[in-house]
Amino acid sequence: MSKQITLEEVLAGMNDTARKNYAMTELLMQTFSAFAVSTGNKEAIADFIKSTSTTGELVEAHEHAKNVFLKVLDSVKVIPEQKN
Repeated sequence: MSKQITLEEVLAGMNDTARKNYAMTELLMQTFSAFAVSTGNKEAIADFIKSTSTTGELVEAHEHAKNVFLKVLDSVKVIPEQKN
């Protein structure tokens, strides 16, 4: 017989998955933001993010995502390459 999974184990698995998805999303935002900044497209991307919207039950989550993305985009700085 297989062992029954406890509620705590289910919640721990969900928490682990949520953390991994958040970390992956954050890394993707950082990578995309670095690309946007390094190619001189920071303002265009910021304007696009600000112009997006949604309806229904995702409105609050969408606003949160926009704010986080704009903060990440704003935090990226281009460090000029040093030549030896």
